[in-house]
Amino acid sequence: MDNSYPNIQICKACLKEIKVGATKCSYCQAYQVWYKNPQNYNFLFMVPLIVFIFWNTSLLGKKEFSDYQSEFTLKIEKAIPAKNPKYVLVTYKVNNNTNHKWSDLRYQVVSKNKGEILASEANRDYSWVIQANSESLLTARVEIVPNVNEWELEIKDLEVKRF
Repeated sequence: MDNSYPNIQICKACLKEIKVGATKCSYCQAYQVWYKNPQNYNFLFMVPLIVFIFWNTSLLGKKEFSDYQSEFTLKIEKAIPAKNPKYVLVTYKVNNNTNHKWSDLRYQVVSKNKGEILASEANRDYSWVIQANSESLLTARVEIVPNVNEWELEIKDLEVKRF
């Protein structure tokens, strides 16, 4: 097989002589260039699709609340007695100064008297959502502890929502 002729090339699969520029061997039907093989078109379309799916489900670049915790401000609005005399309802204004929507709140309310911690209560609220660059009210039911004059809200964790 002399390959000195300029219009002949060797098939990559069966090693027979075929015309130069042929995309498919006329003997074995093998494609000479991988990206012109129709069987690879699925692969070429699947890679961007998989990246798109990962991007939109937050699996790439997942946001952690601990990275954004300093961009939240918490301020007590009011405290009123609940129907049950053992509890008080404390409402807080939560400001989200991030560009992300957060939900699924885990928090704790610390009951204090002159800075001294007297009690702590943890809770979780799956329905609470705060939009990007906005404020929201959060009302927590706190058990009444004698001699408590202030309640401090501490957000322990939030989850980011892309949509």
